[in-house]
Amino acid sequence: MMEIIENKNNSNFNYLKNIKLMVFDMDGVLLKNRNSWDVIINRAIKNNNYNDYNRMEYTFDYIYKNNIPENYYNNLKDYNIKKYLNINDMSDNINNTVEYLKSKNIKTAIVSAGSHCFAEYLSDLFGMDYFIGNKIDINKKIFIKNVDPAYKDKNIKFIQKKFNVKMENTISIGDSFYDLSMKRSSKYFIAFNPSNIEMMKYSDFVVKSNNLYDVIKTLKN
Repeated sequence: MMEIIENKNNSNFNYLKNIKLMVFDMDGVLLKNRNSWDVIINRAIKNNNYNDYNRMEYTFDYIYKNNIPENYYNNLKDYNIKKYLNINDMSDNINNTVEYLKSKNIKTAIVSAGSHCFAEYLSDLFGMDYFIGNKIDINKKIFIKNVDPAYKDKNIKFIQKKFNVKMENTISIGDSFYDLSMKRSSKYFIAFNPSNIEMMKYSDFVVKSNNLYDVIKTLKN
């Protein structure tokens, strides 16, 4: 079931008009799970029964600041990490959503504090134009912060420059309060299954659905 809360006045307006770039958060948007790092670390320590979408023990900030036991790194090579992505964790209709945006010449990008490997996998699978996530340096045994959750607008500005797109031609989509940082570089921000009720006040649209294509339906109405 889809629940849409539209914070704009004109419900008949096509909000995709003049949009050239749509930027997706990954965890909680493209993936149902809100924390890909928790999935990865638990897989790395052989907790193969991990299936709790609400766990947040190993957040990126936590592992970035505290690191993890050295013996875990043996299972954190890019090849292994990509195997940890469960296709059943993907949101419904990602492909149809991306294909529709392509048909309208709208660029698509992933900006995530989650796993760069997961973002790469999804980008390759669905033919997205750009992706960036946080990484692991296996040799140095450290985590690399390419995306600061509180400053995702900086990543969006880089993408806009790369594709020659302006703020007023950009839509961003996230699920957490931190993702509101994307709004600073976007004309519209969509809260997709928001994890924090408070963020709904600052979002242009709220979409509660398991189907990503409902985002398109919302913006076209």
